[in-house]
Amino acid sequence: MYLKEHHFSKTGGGGEAEKIVAKLLAKYNGKQVEFLPEGGKKSPDIKFDNHTWDIKYINHANEETIRNCIKDARKADGAIFYWNTNEKLNDLNNASNREIGRFLKGQTSSLPDIYYMDKNGLLKLLWEKQKGLNNPFCTAYL
Repeated sequence: MYLKEHHFSKTGGGGEAEKIVAKLLAKYNGKQVEFLPEGGKKSPDIKFDNHTWDIKYINHANEETIRNCIKDARKADGAIFYWNTNEKLNDLNNASNREIGRFLKGQTSSLPDIYYMDKNGLLKLLWEKQKGLNNPFCTAYL
C-alpha cells in the first residue's frame, strides 16, 4: 500500500529500499504494510502490527553513520536496516552495541527495537528494548 502523502527519497536509494522492504515484509513475513504520511524527518516510514517503523538503507554506511541512523529511528517503535550489496551485519551489530552502550540498563526505552532484513527477505531481530539481548550475534549486555 502506498500513500500519496508518503514521499520516497529520490537520492541515496532510501526510497527504493522502503518499497523493497515493504514488499519483502508482505511476501515473506505476511505483513500488511501501511506507508505513513511524511511529516519531515520526525515521522516513521511505515506501520504494521500496530507499531511504527523506520527503514534505514545502509549499503554504503559505516558504523558511525549506522549509529546516527539508530538515533534518527527513535521516532519509531522499531528500525529495519536493509542492505543488498556488501555484508553489513557486523557493522550493524557493532554500531548497535555502541549506541545501546551509551545508556544505562533500564534507560534504553527511548531507542527503537533493531531489526534487519536478511538476504532471504526475512525480518530478523537484533535487539529489543524490552529484553535487551535477543540475538546471539548481538553482544549488548553480555
